[in-house]
Amino acid sequence: MSSADPSPTALLLDPLEALGPLPALAWHGESSRIELSGHVLANWVIKAIGHLHDEVALEVGDVVVLDLPPHWKRLVLALAVWSLGGEVVTLPRSLSGRPGHAERDEAAEAVPEGVEDPRVVVTDRPGSALADSADEVLAVQALSLAPRYDGELPPLVRDWVLEVRGSSDRLSVPLPAWSGPVPLATAGSAARLLVEADGLDVVPRLLGAWAAGGGVVGPASAVSDHRAAEEGVTARA
Repeated sequence: MSSADPSPTALLLDPLEALGPLPALAWHGESSRIELSGHVLANWVIKAIGHLHDEVALEVGDVVVLDLPPHWKRLVLALAVWSLGGEVVTLPRSLSGRPGHAERDEAAEAVPEGVEDPRVVVTDRPGSALADSADEVLAVQALSLAPRYDGELPPLVRDWVLEVRGSSDRLSVPLPAWSGPVPLATAGSAARLLVEADGLDVVPRLLGAWAAGGGVVGPASAVSDHRAAEEGVTARA
């Protein structure tokens, strides 16, 4: 990216902070509806940035593999990685059908092609072959209110939720140029986007909605037409 590209602060954090107490993300998941205001979502991203920088020593260009079901925590981690100039690789996963239990399939027993020896793996199956191949492993469950990883952790694996809560609420890390997808401008009034899964496949539209003062609702499979109307959904991404 060129030096003219906006910083993560201007592109992501400032728009979220500008939303203040207004809803930036409404997640209809395993714990019913969870709402993250602009302030709260920005705070999660800032804490994730601080943890990745200070504890994981993530550097520009480092590859972070997200081996997680779609979830707002997965979205937060991707936004934080891009804010530090890292590269995000998202493995295909379905929405978790059994809260608290990682999918048990062949993907957990083999390292996917193209992601050999990743710098960081964030996963809900920390004993997998992929996790064993990484320099750093962060264990995360796709559960909104989980205070820690609910399971036995292999040696040297970090419990992300437990650690990230102790990170500073203030951004004290010098940020490089944003390395993620660029925002898609939203014409007209602020949009309330209904997204499939956690919206990671339509990040430009998410950034555009937040920049325009709007928000995001998902996953679409858990949001009825009646609930979408209650949420004020104006578009589907």
